[in-house]
Amino acid sequence: MRGSSGAMDIAEALAEESALSEAVARLGWRDASRLAAGSPQALQTARLRGLAVGTREAPELLSTTATALSELLAASPDAAEFDASSLAPLPQATERAHSAAQLAADAIASLDLAPRAYRDGRGGLQLGATTVRRIAAELHTEQAVLSPLFEWMLDLGLCSPVSDAMRPTSLGRVFRLSAPLSRWRQLADCWLAELRVADRTGLLVDAKSHATPQTELLGITVEGQLSQLGLLLAQDDLDGAADLLEASLPDEVPGVYLQPDLSIIAPGPLAPADEQELQSVASLERRGLASSYRLSEASVTHALGTGLSIDEIKATLTRLSLTGIPQPVEYLLREASNRHGRVRVREHPVRPGTIVTSQDPALMDALRVDAAVAPLGLRQSGEGALVSSASRDTVVLMLLDARYPASAENATGQLVPLRPRETAPARDQRPSEAALRFADALHDEATRLDAGDDAQTWVQRQLEVARRAKSEVTVRVDLGGGKETTLRLVPMSVAAGRLRARDLAADVERTLPIRAILEVQLSEAPEDH
Repeated sequence: MRGSSGAMDIAEALAEESALSEAVARLGWRDASRLAAGSPQALQTARLRGLAVGTREAPELLSTTATALSELLAASPDAAEFDASSLAPLPQATERAHSAAQLAADAIASLDLAPRAYRDGRGGLQLGATTVRRIAAELHTEQAVLSPLFEWMLDLGLCSPVSDAMRPTSLGRVFRLSAPLSRWRQLADCWLAELRVADRTGLLVDAKSHATPQTELLGITVEGQLSQLGLLLAQDDLDGAADLLEASLPDEVPGVYLQPDLSIIAPGPLAPADEQELQSVASLERRGLASSYRLSEASVTHALGTGLSIDEIKATLTRLSLTGIPQPVEYLLREASNRHGRVRVREHPVRPGTIVTSQDPALMDALRVDAAVAPLGLRQSGEGALVSSASRDTVVLMLLDARYPASAENATGQLVPLRPRETAPARDQRPSEAALRFADALHDEATRLDAGDDAQTWVQRQLEVARRAKSEVTVRVDLGGGKETTLRLVPMSVAAGRLRARDLAADVERTLPIRAILEVQLSEAPEDH
């Protein structure tokens, strides 16, 4: 709260009716509707936000909060009255929901394929637009779809920065191997948590105009038409939507059709572990309940560069293929094996960075001018060698991504697998040090308000607020000798340690020493006196 001088400034600002109304307006539809319905958990959260009072066992909404909540939800339609005959076909929504779960798993995997730059600024931790655009192209999707998906992944703790790049966390790796239904449910929960009241109303009244890339991704809408999944989510029924999706998803298939033209067809959803293993050797071409992949020299070279052997690649294809290994696939594997290691990357023996070498002058010439590997900053260093300040694994992964037959080697020139893919630690989401220091200072000041001059200052501030608003207050006054009285007053002047006010009950003007006032209760709204 910029410009606040202390706890009393903040308390005064937060107690204003406009501040409470603004806080309610910022609530998402789910929080607001649960609060209006009297959900115990929602009431507890409202109490922590200053929107409710009372004890932990019996919180009560402030009347200002209740009024603002009623106004916020007044125009929100009842989803139960929606015309079900106008819903999008369930099979189409199901396929989109499954594709969303696949895309999320692929997005996690993409963080292992190359270093992904991020920024941590005023807008919070996020992947840069250029990075998201590059990943979107790799995953055959749109940046407008992928950007919010990565935001949800960060909220869920599925990825985090490490070594100057965004990497999957342990949770992210578990997420990738979890069932598609579980993945969709977590993504849908993120969408529901940030759904605004106006956006929900728009989806129920005119979905065509209010559909977004996120709603289309999750199967909430299908080409601008609300689906049954979306209708259930609009009723805050995530369990019901998940049950419906589970009943609609086809069973997992045991394998794929490996074709002579090097295409791979999955006739239905694969088990997550099988899908991950297949994607380690083949490129995804079409995402869906029946996905298609492509085996190519580039995909096999990439697999070899990450440490898999030709025998391991062949074993994976043999296990998953329902049609055996066609002869063109055998030929491809032999050719890729022969090319493997034509570009070699090793750590620089003297300074941080790497040396890139090749016996093929044409490959070296291509590396020097290829814009796809320009971020590596490759520079000539003698005949047949280029140097980069990037790490060995970073260079290998980027070269593989650019379809060069790159491999890592050790100091003696032997080919070695890349180091295990790095797993980021869980992100520390505690408040910043500056925020903690500010909170500590406020706590110390608030503690001092219970004694001496600070308590009187707080009373004086409350009286001054009431005077400016021309509103009524109820004050508890110490009469001395252990006696107290309560008066209903309208403050007229607060100065020199004294209160001059009109007594509403006696209809007389009174002057009281502020030090005798033990407690002040402000009225909920200004009175016209």
